Amino acid sequence: MKNGERVSKFTAPAYLKDHQYHSAVNLNHRITLHEQFNTNPTPWADWIYHYLSVAEGQRLLAVGCGNAVQWRENAARFQDTVRITLMDLSIGMLGDARKRLPKDEHRFQMVNGDAQFLPFPSLSFDRVTANHMLYHVPHIENAVGECARVIKPDGVFMSTTVGRNHMTDLYALLSEFDTAFTPPENANRRFGLRNGTAYLSEHFNEVHRQIFDCDLWVTDPQPLVNYAFSMWSVEDTISMEKANAMRDFF
Repeated sequence: MKNGERVSKFTAPAYLKDHQYHSAVNLNHRITLHEQFNTNPTPWADWIYHYLSVAEGQRLLAVGCGNAVQWRENAARFQDTVRITLMDLSIGMLGDARKRLPKDEHRFQMVNGDAQFLPFPSLSFDRVTANHMLYHVPHIENAVGECARVIKPDGVFMSTTVGRNHMTDLYALLSEFDTAFTPPENANRRFGLRNGTAYLSEHFNEVHRQIFDCDLWVTDPQPLVNYAFSMWSVEDTISMEKANAMRDFF
């Protein structure tokens, strides 16, 4: 972490792998909200696939793959000779990803590991991704350096993140609903849209930023309640006993 940065659940590996992401439940609630109510006509998985441009015979590493939904949704597009390594800190996440892949799927392999210490030889992969996860890593610089180390000279690194206004409307609603709720202190902006380029430029000669515009137009309160209770900041301040009241409020 950078000097003076407060340690929190957001970057605590034990909490993340044993509680917040012990299984895919919390992540699935967030994915569901975005899939149902986002205003961008291009599916997220399509957008990822387009910019990766994975060719025949290439090797891909997904660092912090979670439940691997974007790779499962693109599975039919990858050629038979492509090899994809799905790596995550959480064994539970990897288990969920494995269960959702066909039993005879040979292109994917699962690895349990830490983004700060990748268990792979240098120059091993043609494509490496670290999507929506670098803001969780205690030492972001180490993780980016490790990703750069395992990429071949002509390879590509992709890392997706969020903008500064990510979910700020929801935070405002939750603060109005329960004064005990304290909005996160820009935790997910540790590696965000505004400062991500600076981290990447330390290890990569060229850095290009592509914007995926995605507002949420939510017309059903229950998925929003599910999303809210998947958040660590809500977990600390708002009891699940208030779920029905929160739905009525939304």
